[in-house]
Amino acid sequence: MRIFPLAAIVLATLAPAGLRAQEQGRDPSAREALKAACERDARLVYRTGSSTAEDVRQRLIEARRAYVKDCIQKGAAVRG
Repeated sequence: MRIFPLAAIVLATLAPAGLRAQEQGRDPSAREALKAACERDARLVYRTGSSTAEDVRQRLIEARRAYVKDCIQKGAAVRG
């Protein structure tokens, strides 16, 4: 019977420590979030498969990079 109050006290003291650790975690900056979104979109638009020829794969990778660069520039212009 004494274990339940002890467990409640331990949980009450450890829970705020976990929340503090989450609050101190590094939030991604707006630019990093924009870049991640642009890269995700580029991967979805310019997909490559395992049977894709090497020259086609390289062109798709270049197109992804150009898309991400353009997307970031447009996103930065919109944000001001």
